Amino acid sequence: MKISKILRGAGVAAALVLFSIGFGAPVLADELEDAVATADATAGAQQFRQCMACHTSEEGAANRVGPNLYGVVGRQIGSVDGYRYSRALAGSDEFWTLENLNAYLENPRAARPGNAMSFAGLRNEAQRMNVLAFLAGLGGHVDEDDDDEGHGEHHEGGE
Repeated sequence: MKISKILRGAGVAAALVLFSIGFGAPVLADELEDAVATADATAGAQQFRQCMACHTSEEGAANRVGPNLYGVVGRQIGSVDGYRYSRALAGSDEFWTLENLNAYLENPRAARPGNAMSFAGLRNEAQRMNVLAFLAGLGGHVDEDDDDEGHGEHHEGGE
């Protein structure tokens, strides 16, 4: 599934949402989509190894210190069944869009103050894009048909 459909399904107008990557230069969301689409998901899988101390990424795998990340792109924040989230993430009505994940991976404490993740962040933009490409390929998706609220029906594996 095209990442733009995930973004749209998560209630984000990709062409209008601004965010910062790299040196803090504002870019359009579709520029992030392009960066992720051209990133190296295989390198991202290698870089993800540091995350495996706390997270699993296989469909149906158990949560660890952190939640299972299978299907994370497009998933509602704080929604993995059986995982106890910090107040910073629990009960959120937002979704893990590429923008939210990019900011969170770059600096988790700044992106979601009060979260319990001990990871300091992945400051290298190319490595972050690779990890995002890996995460985007893990599964889960948003249907093309939107529901009444403009969100696609979300399907997640392993939860």
